[in-house]
Amino acid sequence: MASERPLRELVRSRGVDDACRAIDPDERQLEGLLYEGRRATVGDARAAELEARTLKLGPAEYAAWRVQQRRPLAHMISGAPLSSESPAQFVLDGVVCRSVWSFYQCLKLQETDPSRAAVAAGTSGRRRVGTGGRRSFRWRGQEIAVGSPEHGALIARATEAKLLAHPHVRQALLATGMSLLYMGQAGVTALGRYMPLALMVLRFRLQQRMM
Repeated sequence: MASERPLRELVRSRGVDDACRAIDPDERQLEGLLYEGRRATVGDARAAELEARTLKLGPAEYAAWRVQQRRPLAHMISGAPLSSESPAQFVLDGVVCRSVWSFYQCLKLQETDPSRAAVAAGTSGRRRVGTGGRRSFRWRGQEIAVGSPEHGALIARATEAKLLAHPHVRQALLATGMSLLYMGQAGVTALGRYMPLALMVLRFRLQQRMM
């Protein structure tokens, strides 16, 4: 387990891909540094709904009230504009990508497959791509194991490219405050594990620049 100071330095000074490669997304010491609170359970969600009704607050008003109470909500990155599937074009290593999801899907194709670029750009008509049972893929000549930290670092680079290309995405990310970010399939895939981590690392850096 990393000590707090080296972990902070890692998050603050290393490239987002290096940071995500070096950090276990489940590292408990990230709490208090990249986020406050914990992932909401079904019971938490029901309790929050009851509390919101008791206070007669709508969802946005209730979320703002929770922030004021320093009780950040866990924030699932679904829907525009933070979602992996949300259209927000960016370019990574010369490849035009419609979204982080489309980039993730294109990696499942052979590097020599001519349809890889169309999948990345979202023009192929294919929403989901199969791997054919392969446990690794190639990107720019490098062999990368599926689900590895190196795979996660590539997802982190795509996430960063999306943020750099779109001010409104950065604003939406900052609006999440110190909430724990997660995806519906968190922990199942490299996308589910590393995109939320990359967003929280990037959020930390954006917040530091504003101080």
